[in-house]
Formats: sequence, C-alpha cells, structure tokens
Amino acid sequence: MVSEERAIGVDVGGTTTKAGVVDGAGKILSRLEVPTDPTAGTKGIIRAVEQLLDGLGGEPTGVGVGVAGFVDAARGVVTFSPNLAYDDPHIADALRTRVNVPVFVDNDANAAVWGERSFGTARGLDHVAMLTLGTGIGSGFVVDGKLLRGKTGSAGEFGHLVIDPHGPVCPCGLRGCLEQFASGGAIARAARRAVQDDPGSSILNFAENAASITGADVAHAAREMDETARRVMREAGAALGIGLVNIVNVFDPEVIVLGGGAVAAGEPFLGSARDTMNGMLAAQRRRPQRLDLALLGTDAGLVGAAALALQP
Repeated sequence: MVSEERAIGVDVGGTTTKAGVVDGAGKILSRLEVPTDPTAGTKGIIRAVEQLLDGLGGEPTGVGVGVAGFVDAARGVVTFSPNLAYDDPHIADALRTRVNVPVFVDNDANAAVWGERSFGTARGLDHVAMLTLGTGIGSGFVVDGKLLRGKTGSAGEFGHLVIDPHGPVCPCGLRGCLEQFASGGAIARAARRAVQDDPGSSILNFAENAASITGADVAHAAREMDETARRVMREAGAALGIGLVNIVNVFDPEVIVLGGGAVAAGEPFLGSARDTMNGMLAAQRRRPQRLDLALLGTDAGLVGAAALALQP
C-alpha cells in the first residue's frame, strides 16, 4: 500500500452508517455518519458513498463496505441479515452502477479484523482473531494471512458459539450463545434482573428506570464500586473468557483483539475475562495468549473496509 492511494470505507451499523475516505497509511481523511435505514440499507450506502465522492476531487482506488450478516464476498452479495433489510442485496453491483472503481463487500467483523491487521494492533500478523463486543458479538479471523470466510461467507460466527445449551434463547434460533452472556446487551439484561433483588444498587442512579438500563449504566456503577454491578460484569467477563479459550483451542492465534463499545466497561469486565481465559489455558498447559484492545477503536470497521479496497 502507498499513502497516495485513497479508498472509501463504509461500516453499516444497526443504528449508524459510518463512511470515510482513507489513505494508504490508514488515516481517515474525511468522514461522515448518517442514521442507518433498517429497511433500505443499500440506498443508505450509496448515498454515503456519493456524498464522499462529491468532496473527493477525483476517483478513489476502490470502495469497501462492511455489513452485518452473511456475505458472499466473491459476488458482493448479502445472503442473510437478521437485523437489517437491504433493498438490493447485490450491494457491489448496485454501487458499481454509481462508481467506476472496484467495489468490495464483506462481513463487518471481517472488515474490522482486517483493519486491525492492516493498520492496528495486529498489524502484519497472519493469525488474528477479533471479537467486536456491542449489543451482540461479532467475530472475524485471519488465518495464514487471509480472511476466514468459509464456503458461504458465514464462517467464524463465535458470537453464536453455544456455551450453555439450556441458556437464554438467542435471536439466531439457538439457546445459550456466547452473546447471550457476554455482550453489552447481555450485561444490560442481567443488570435489569439483578436490580430486582437489589433495588438500592447505584445502577439505577445512571438509568431512568430498571427497564432502560444499558451496559454503559452498569459500567458506570461498577466503576463506583457497586457490588451488584461488579458481579454482573464479573459473570459476563467469565463467559467471555470461556469464549476466548474456545478461540484459542480452534485457531491458536497470535493475538485476540477485542473491540466494540462494551470494552469501555474496563477491568470489572475484561479482567474477569482475562483471568478466566488464563486459568483455563494454564489447566491445559497452553502458552499464554496475547489479548489486545482494538487500536482503531470503533473506526476499525470503516478503516478495514477501506483496507479491503486498498489491498494489492
């Protein structure tokens, strides 16, 4: 990659679509954020790209798009998306009618891990795992220097690794998936249950009422040493640690990168995850596992999508 190159990267989230012009060094030169239309995701992508093109003063090297769901990356087609509707699932073809440059479409977690591998904490490494911890849990994997996609584009969905077959029902159709225990959404749900037994918890000082508790509210209370909040965080972290051990056992990565909004919960959550992972790996007599936070933060998906378009 050379720094003179520029690509447009788009990261389609559940509530916000982020897009930006990224140079060959991974620097975001310009950016925009627009609300995601849950019923017309493709039109929103096109609008964002066209808006950036208007101010670019020339054609980019390419356009990369990261979307939540299963993606046939070879064709640039979304094959399944449980939370967003794409008015035209053939996203690459739809964009090519508007821009005369190569277009790349991939899963959003794949884009994020590629961003960290290209410009972030895992730069240059060939065996990388990444979990994006938000309302749910996304995951992306680089194996032998290549993104792991599988036959249909649905490989590596570790958010739906079952850690308790008798656990809560997941929207994916299974029970006890990792994201039902260790995501930001799971933390919020656990806290709503916990304050019923502890109505004096300071969690309620940060939320309007029990029904509106968010993961961020729990994190605030945990930092103020509220024991109920810290217990919720410890339990979620322990579940995450189990997921991390399974990643090590399957992929043996050089580094596991953690990103997404839930990592802001800090040590009450991440410390429990790290301790659980280390204890289980020690029991197996495995080597210590490097665990890093995403250097690119919440821009990993945007930068990674652009990196897909910038790669040789």
